[in-house]
Amino acid sequence: MQQDKIWDYFQVQSSDIFLQSAPRLNYLFRQVLAIYSHTKPRVLNIGVGNGWLEQKCMEQAWETYALDPSETTIALLEQRGIEGKVGYIEQIPYPDNFFDVVFCSEVIEHLSSEQIQQGLYEIERILKNSGLLVGTVPFKENLFNSQVICPDCGHIFHKWGHQQSFNTHSLAAIFSGNLKVEKLKVIYFVSWSSLNWKGVISALLKKCLSLIGLHGNNGNIFFISKKFV
Repeated sequence: MQQDKIWDYFQVQSSDIFLQSAPRLNYLFRQVLAIYSHTKPRVLNIGVGNGWLEQKCMEQAWETYALDPSETTIALLEQRGIEGKVGYIEQIPYPDNFFDVVFCSEVIEHLSSEQIQQGLYEIERILKNSGLLVGTVPFKENLFNSQVICPDCGHIFHKWGHQQSFNTHSLAAIFSGNLKVEKLKVIYFVSWSSLNWKGVISALLKKCLSLIGLHGNNGNIFFISKKFV
């Protein structure tokens, strides 16, 4: 299944779908901002979306880079003054020990097990010692519920191209080598401005349950992994 076509479509022709990602990305940004409050890190975002995170980092005067398979998406980002490269997580076109922080939010679930290990090897390679990998994946996603069928060829596929479903234990298990998990927890992110009053009530209930440790399958696993050598 050609995931590039899925993301080229959403990132170029239907980018409004990423507006609901802002609360999640803002949380990641603020986590890094708290750690690097007195310095300006060099950061890379893998998987651009609508470029919200890159813009936020640029506004903080951080040295900001992006990586995405979509040539059109990278071209649009460069028009906004953000340096980007076309490429894949399995073969990242940046030098060793280059970044203080690598963001990787809602990307890993799109990869095969082999691609995950190749990607993490590459992230470890481009991170400086004590550098951070910061990201999220969906929590306990039921992959079957998001399957759709192509009316032309009959091919059945996940509508977002997801290949993996994680709980906190299975996600922690993918990190090996010099990448050590520093933080890992389930968070229910809410885009309040996109909800009507019924949605707000439902989201408030889910948020309260999440805060006391009762998680449905609408949450995300937030993680920070640190490179030790």
